[in-house]
Amino acid sequence: MSSSSQPPPPPPSGTDSLEDTISRLSNYRNVHGVMILSRQGGLIRTEGEAFGGEQGRVYAKAVKGIVEGVRAGVVEVDEGDDLRLLRIRTKKHELIITPDEKYLLVVLQDPS
Repeated sequence: MSSSSQPPPPPPSGTDSLEDTISRLSNYRNVHGVMILSRQGGLIRTEGEAFGGEQGRVYAKAVKGIVEGVRAGVVEVDEGDDLRLLRIRTKKHELIITPDEKYLLVVLQDPS
């Protein structure tokens, strides 16, 4: 009887959790790519056709600049605030950017 009262196993951590997250996001129907960047803008991991080859480096550079600019604007308006989520929608795509202290998670999807 005591076995049924045991707590569930802890969630996966580290690389397993990252791989699970990338896999889960990549499997959504409208998602064309998932990218993990270092805070300096270096590519760590990409998944999906949208971020393959040179295109991934182009997106990485653009995302780094966008995040730095928006973060500076947020801090300028309110020094105690910080950027948590950035959603950019164009005619063709939607970028969802989640900045973290060490990484940037970027998801590119079809907005329709």
